[in-house]
Amino acid sequence: MSDTEETNNQKETKGEEKPGQGNPEEKKLKFDRNKTIWENIAASKPQSTETQEVNVLVMGGKKAGKSTLIQRFVKREETTVPKPTTALEYSYGRREEGKKIQIAQFWEIGGGSELHRLVDVVVTPENIHTLICVVVLDLSDPRTLWETFMSCMAKVNKRASECFVKMRAKNNSTPDKLLQRHKKKIGDDHEDLSQLQLNGIPMVVIGTKFDLFQDNPHIRVMSKTLRYLCHRHGMHLTWVSTKDESSMTKYKSLMANLVFGTAFQQKHMNTDFSKGQLMIWPGWDSFKNIGPPVGLQQVPPGFVSTNDPELDNFKQPFDDAYPPKATQKQEKDTFTSALYEEFSEPAIDSLRAQKEEVKKTQAKERATSRRESNRD
Repeated sequence: MSDTEETNNQKETKGEEKPGQGNPEEKKLKFDRNKTIWENIAASKPQSTETQEVNVLVMGGKKAGKSTLIQRFVKREETTVPKPTTALEYSYGRREEGKKIQIAQFWEIGGGSELHRLVDVVVTPENIHTLICVVVLDLSDPRTLWETFMSCMAKVNKRASECFVKMRAKNNSTPDKLLQRHKKKIGDDHEDLSQLQLNGIPMVVIGTKFDLFQDNPHIRVMSKTLRYLCHRHGMHLTWVSTKDESSMTKYKSLMANLVFGTAFQQKHMNTDFSKGQLMIWPGWDSFKNIGPPVGLQQVPPGFVSTNDPELDNFKQPFDDAYPPKATQKQEKDTFTSALYEEFSEPAIDSLRAQKEEVKKTQAKERATSRRESNRD
């Protein structure tokens, strides 16, 4: 986080070239170890007649550019290359206008489904009404993209459902209001409304590294698939390249609208990948405009069904164009290994390694003993 001083009573910037009007600056959070993280956050807020806050959950694939996107939004300029996120990173940005202060709290979860358990820490029944979820997908690594999207979507849906159950048990009407807000965003008269799977959470899918992907021979399959998935769940969709300032301007404008409620130029909307980066809002697309999935003569070898025939119709051509990467059945615990790497102690780590070797040796000896017993 930055130590940059904030500007009081920051004025709005007019014109579409600076859509992140009053762009927020990061500021260090003074942490009191005797208080919880929520108490520290509350203590850091400046006194004001009106303070609004949102919680932005950022998740997605490894090295997809999550930290860079946050940095480019909360800072006026890119100053440093962000370090890889170990587990859960917190930062915040703010926007001032007169006596009105808006605070955006960014919670970034490191890449990999192993860390998705941390969503339960960020999203609670008390703050879910302020939540915005951003799913970052690496377009330059399309073979992991489907699994990353599905994993993030499943976790957010599960956590939202858990929170809603707890809230409804207390006769809290907020879950119904959030779902109604989501439907209103789509449009009460939208032809596909009854077919959509909405969770009440504003969600954004950002496909990064568009500059490395725009000449991909299967870009049509990618575009059609992501448009279908995002429309199905009522999500925003955009493709970006951090190397293209025009692309980043549109991204900042989208985020400023979601986080701070600033205006967004509808002329930036685009559903045609041949005309540049996609920029599609909930309700802007339709199953009719997306069209049927790309046809195949046969099912891809090793295809794993989703148990949803309609979804499989889009997954099959996607898997054919971008065969999923094989994953090991027993993956290393990313969460634990990341903590060991971040807070390593050579002496302790050496003893831990020795202990692991002893456990492996003992397991082999037990297996050998069992085999010999079976022979007898």
